Amino acid sequence: MGYIVDSNIWIEFFNRGNYFDSVSGLLNDNEAYINRIILAELIPSSRAKREEEFIECLYGIGLLELYTDWDEIIEIQYHCIKNGINKLGLLDIAIAQNAKQNNVGIFTMNRHMILLCKLIGVGCHEQGT
Repeated sequence: MGYIVDSNIWIEFFNRGNYFDSVSGLLNDNEAYINRIILAELIPSSRAKREEEFIECLYGIGLLELYTDWDEIIEIQYHCIKNGINKLGLLDIAIAQNAKQNNVGIFTMNRHMILLCKLIGVGCHEQGT
């Protein structure tokens, strides 16, 4: 199974070397993915810091196209609220929707995203560092 690697994991991986085995394994097996939301979260600050190698690395990762179904996002957000998952923004829900549409999981350390994955039936990579 492939995984969308959330921005918080990329930051830990590149800045601190955390999750090295997990991320390296996904990259080696061509099972690591990103989407334009994650690029939009990571690239602006990386450009400001002139981290060109990091940006080049990001563009080398499998890119999943986004097909935003707003009615589904509304439904997912409704189910989140109904189940007490109130700390997720629309971008996180769109990332989860993107994973579901592409039959991949999400590798994240965001506990609210993990709850969302379980709620909508998306696999979640929960392995430690």
